[in-house]
Amino acid sequence: MSNLSNTGHPPWCLRGPDCAGPNDLHLSRLIGAAVRGDEVIQVRIGLWRMDVGKTPPSGLLLELSAGSDVERWPVDLAQSRALADLCQRLLRQLDPGALHAA
Repeated sequence: MSNLSNTGHPPWCLRGPDCAGPNDLHLSRLIGAAVRGDEVIQVRIGLWRMDVGKTPPSGLLLELSAGSDVERWPVDLAQSRALADLCQRLLRQLDPGALHAA
């Protein structure tokens, strides 16, 4: 995508076809969350931002897949922060030593 300008792209943007025009959608590389590699449901996470309005919405992009079925869910920044906090709190209840071992 050499025709895309560096202006307005976040440093993590992959500069794909979705961010080449008005109402640009910027996506980062997705990072897999597989622990063993044989999980039935694969989880990957990345960043997203859409260039609309004075304060562009942004947050985490969750991708869940099972076989060829893939679902992508953009979660806004406020919900992403709340989700991170809630995940840590719930994991502590599930296994109090799990967070300290990681």
